[in-house]
Amino acid sequence: MKNLHYIPHTHWDREWYRSSDAFRIRLTYSFDMLLDILDKNPEYKYFTFDGQTAALEDYISIRPENKEKISKYILEKRLFVGPWYIQPDLFLVSGESILRNLVIGSNIASDLGNCMEIGWVPDAFGQIQSTPQIFKELGMKAVFAWRGFNYRRTKDSVFLWEAPNGEKLLTIHFPLGYGHYRYLPNNKEDAIKDIQTVIDKVENRFFDKQLLFMGGSDHARPQGEITEILSEVNEEFEKNGYNIKISNPEEFVEDVLEDQSISKREMEVYKGEARSADLGRIHAGISSTRMDIKNPMKDYETKLPLVAEPMSVLNSLFGGIYSQSISNFFWKILFKNQFHDSIYSSSPESVNNSVENRLLNLRHGINEMIWLNFRFLRDKINFSGLNENEQPIILFNTLPYKRKDLAFVNLYVKNDNFTIKDFNNNEIEFVKLSNLEEINNEIEQYNGLLNLNDIAEVCEGTMKQVQIKIKADILPPMGYRAIKICYNESPKLNISSDLSIDEKNREIENKYLKIKIKDDGTLSVLNKKNNVAYENVLYFEEKGDDGDEYNYSPPVKDVVITTKGTKAEITLLESNSLFVKYEIVHKIDAPFECINHERSEKLETSYIVTDLVLESESQRIDFKTTIINNNKDHIIRAIFEDVYESKESLSEDHFGSVIRDNEIKDFKKLEDGATELELPIYPMQGYVKLNHDKELFAVLSKGPSEYEIYNDKSIALTLIRCVGKFGKADLKIRPGRASGYRLNTPSSQLLKEVTSQYSLYLDNKVSIGSISKEANKLKVEVMTRHLKDFTREINDNLADEFSLIELDERVEIMTLKKAEKNNDLVLRIKNSNDFDVENINIKLNDLIKEAYKASLREEEIEKLKIENNNLVINKITKNSFLTLILKAV
Repeated sequence: MKNLHYIPHTHWDREWYRSSDAFRIRLTYSFDMLLDILDKNPEYKYFTFDGQTAALEDYISIRPENKEKISKYILEKRLFVGPWYIQPDLFLVSGESILRNLVIGSNIASDLGNCMEIGWVPDAFGQIQSTPQIFKELGMKAVFAWRGFNYRRTKDSVFLWEAPNGEKLLTIHFPLGYGHYRYLPNNKEDAIKDIQTVIDKVENRFFDKQLLFMGGSDHARPQGEITEILSEVNEEFEKNGYNIKISNPEEFVEDVLEDQSISKREMEVYKGEARSADLGRIHAGISSTRMDIKNPMKDYETKLPLVAEPMSVLNSLFGGIYSQSISNFFWKILFKNQFHDSIYSSSPESVNNSVENRLLNLRHGINEMIWLNFRFLRDKINFSGLNENEQPIILFNTLPYKRKDLAFVNLYVKNDNFTIKDFNNNEIEFVKLSNLEEINNEIEQYNGLLNLNDIAEVCEGTMKQVQIKIKADILPPMGYRAIKICYNESPKLNISSDLSIDEKNREIENKYLKIKIKDDGTLSVLNKKNNVAYENVLYFEEKGDDGDEYNYSPPVKDVVITTKGTKAEITLLESNSLFVKYEIVHKIDAPFECINHERSEKLETSYIVTDLVLESESQRIDFKTTIINNNKDHIIRAIFEDVYESKESLSEDHFGSVIRDNEIKDFKKLEDGATELELPIYPMQGYVKLNHDKELFAVLSKGPSEYEIYNDKSIALTLIRCVGKFGKADLKIRPGRASGYRLNTPSSQLLKEVTSQYSLYLDNKVSIGSISKEANKLKVEVMTRHLKDFTREINDNLADEFSLIELDERVEIMTLKKAEKNNDLVLRIKNSNDFDVENINIKLNDLIKEAYKASLREEEIEKLKIENNNLVINKITKNSFLTLILKAV
């Protein structure tokens, strides 16, 4: 006898083609209906609520009186919720975002009674390779997933999925998708016919005696009469060897494992990510839709765990009041933007507007968290040694290692004759900027960085805005340092620099790199460490995009334009001992739009404005590109040509790296029934390079996260993709029906300025760990504040310099935070190398007295030994993360 597990469920898109407020109303009625069914029908044993908890919060905010009843059914395991807070896209968010999403979601579910012990990924557009590792670390028994898998790689829909670190997890693939069957008909004969059709389609996909039947779909209401229908038809199916039962994901897994304990059969093992379009669309293009949203999203998901939280943790050690719940409030806002349809920006205008509004919430809140930490130090540090002509500047390095890059400081001064010193009166090298950098003047930025009264005085001419840069190597690892601005003193340091410039030939050079800017704006770059010269570094490609918010699709008739061989406008903006900055402007006359799948004859002009920066001690060339976009239906990429070739790319994954083919070889053709043509357009986390072991040539990114490799030699980074449709039918790469709905989305044409930051990183050897660390430095800037409203007193006699943690250079930080349920500190680190690392040394401040290995949900596993302020971790497996609990005095 085989069991047919009928799993009543719904997939609840919190927002998609309607807003979260609209769907909240529908949710309220659906959940009311569900509770009524559970109250009245004990045979309706289970309902699986989509593996997430944010929608529960939405419902309880309207129906708080039903919270106790919900908890009752969760505790009784009739209602299955968690472990997610929301279901994100896994490729487009960071590893820490995924982990935090699961921690917060599983805690909410547990607090309500119980967290489902199953990973649930029904509708993400493809699967990342670390999924089994993540859910196993969370304590899940299995994972259910759909998109990205196919029938060719696995013959059985029940298999083991192996992560890069070697962890394996039982995986159940929805062979027909999560929403293949919405409601059973009430008529017995029709119900029998429909159920048999499903059995015929899935039976050969389940090698054990357990078959999966998903009863539900997007926003499906609970079908109360299902118990009666199944009772009527079960006798008929039992005659043919099938027992139909209302089930849940945990029960399905338990029955599968019981079967296997008897059969002792060996399961297939699947390795790697899943991005096949055989069975469901994965929509290559969602990684570059609405870059005006995706770029700040990347920034905020970095600032929360690697800036705001570490600053708050450090200050809490000195008496600062900080609870993780403050940070979690903003994590939840971030998660709502990372919901898969939201982060894709595959939605109507109004929903994308909601996502933009939450970006404002994040900006306001995170900036305030950062400022309050400066304000706390302002009131604690001993400033009694400062005289009337001196004011403090506080700098915060929230990365647990020393850095060699530059820190930016914004000043408002009445006297621009000054120097910079430490509190021991040692002069510090700095440079004044010739051209002021534009900074946000809105209210949440005034505190410390800007001040309303200062701005007024600048307008009246009684005060001057000055910006400086300082070498960040004066800062301790994971800590702060206070220095001072000293008025009426001129700098006396004799500055020697390895940085030189030949302005006539537009050549810049430091001890690592030599750069020549050609007339067309492309770069010739010499890596001086190995004498390797690169040509065609940084040019831009513009081409048509006849797709929609889901997919890039080339027009039937395209026009492709590059900036190679054109005349660029090149201006030297800064030249000093610490850095050189050029502005490179390209003018592109391109077809205005796509009409009937072809680019128009009408032309319009867009501008690409790029700031190029080389710092004195950097192996990076940093770029900040602003596209002044006046064209529709097109895509613009920055291209970097390596000197070596490879048929594969290597890019940063969530806890390590992933290798991909430049040309997709194993795919189903459109004429053979593929849902879309698979394109080698890939998402990444922080960097991408060609997969060779020659000299390092890697593109790092602070925002853009989509790339393609051209001709096995050039890295193409997508900076902007402009389309005007939510969904569009009959695309070249996706014939037939539209994905989503055929609605106009003019804002997705991005007819405005869009700015992206990225870098080229060169070295004489390839080290995955060092690339990851350099990418983190690009993303995490030194935080600085010039303080004017302070007291020249001892205050709480806090020292002018402090360091909490210094990390072994072979591993990288993911976060430093407060524990979810007490005042312990939580440090999460990762080994992004493709090899295990042993005897990892972490230097701790003597305020830290105890350390423990911990689970992802912050349960203590093993006490670790601290000797002479050093914590030694025996081993971290390749491509893995480790959670530590630190207990302070």
